[in-house]
Amino acid sequence: MAKPVMIIDLSNDSVSGLLLDPTYDKTREIFCSPTRAVTRVPLPFQVELNLERFLNQVVTALKTVLEAVAREADSRPAKVICFLSAPFYASQTRVVRHTAEKPFRVTSTLLNNLIATDLKQFIQQHPQLYNEVLDDAHRVIESKTMQIKLNRYPTHLPEGQIASEVELYHYVSIGSERIIARFREVVQGFVHRAPIEFHSFPFALFSICRDHFGDQRYRLLIDIGAEVTEVLLLAEDILWESISFPAGHNGLIRELAKALNTVPEEALSALRIYRQGNQSQSMNGRMISGLANFQKIWTAYFRQTLEALSEQHLVPREIMAIGDPLVTALFLDWLKQGQYNEILGGNQSFNTTVLTATSLAGQCGYQLGTAVNQSEHLLVGSVFYDKLLKVNRHG
Repeated sequence: MAKPVMIIDLSNDSVSGLLLDPTYDKTREIFCSPTRAVTRVPLPFQVELNLERFLNQVVTALKTVLEAVAREADSRPAKVICFLSAPFYASQTRVVRHTAEKPFRVTSTLLNNLIATDLKQFIQQHPQLYNEVLDDAHRVIESKTMQIKLNRYPTHLPEGQIASEVELYHYVSIGSERIIARFREVVQGFVHRAPIEFHSFPFALFSICRDHFGDQRYRLLIDIGAEVTEVLLLAEDILWESISFPAGHNGLIRELAKALNTVPEEALSALRIYRQGNQSQSMNGRMISGLANFQKIWTAYFRQTLEALSEQHLVPREIMAIGDPLVTALFLDWLKQGQYNEILGGNQSFNTTVLTATSLAGQCGYQLGTAVNQSEHLLVGSVFYDKLLKVNRHG
């Protein structure tokens, strides 16, 4: 039996992990690996944001997750795959073009040199991720070519062909060298010599939706976290944009706590009761006021994001959102209430879907099994790793 693989999700609201047993389904000819030892540790609520305190909380939660998952392992994992959400990465899809007056032969060396040169430019142009971290440097997390065009036509086999123009659609993600090194040090303390890989969660989510939700080739993906909302634009099998803004479900809870004159825990409880329709009339008024205040904040950020996207892209009407079900459904309601005619064109509104672990598993052909409490982020990580196994098997 193959050694298990550990999947770790580092988000801005929690740290979670599981063990995955690499398994090939001969009947369906796919990897569909069962999971076990699912553990999630929510990060403490911060009334006021502080980077150093936040990072310390993430490291503490990471140690707790590693201890819990390691206890369930019958052997040391063969590999550890860590997925990073905002604010632990920055990314951009780059369009790299190379033209010549005379046709030339496309080689792997040419393609690799084009990517290496562009990657160097991106790193030089991108600011430091955290001003609070002294003497920091960029660490490349991913450098993925999503599509190649020769003479403006897509191709899967560019090498050896003759062309006068090459166009590369290339996804780059970078992180903080110091912070990723700290995460690696903590993980290494539990798994010793097992190799550790880092990926950005948005690229994994894009990859899964492209492969398993092919009914709509143009859509927005929204990942609603505690402090950050990430918006991804997918079009024609390319992750064109990844934009984040500093407003998530913790911001909503802070606003409700202020409106209700209570602590965050009580505000969250009151929100649950309100969404069930069981709140008193006196509490209702203050709840509605608090929700309206944060609705203005969150939708203003979202509109700014759409306006930025619309400068170079058509904004799709289809939205799939992932995040805490209570808050995610509420935020999507706000989008359906808003007017975005000038961005969408005409009298149109968004079609929205909340992506849950159950719906994601069903679409990807997975059985949650003992991992019934598995988070959406971990499930995306598991499916993405199985995809890597399939690529390596056929590579």
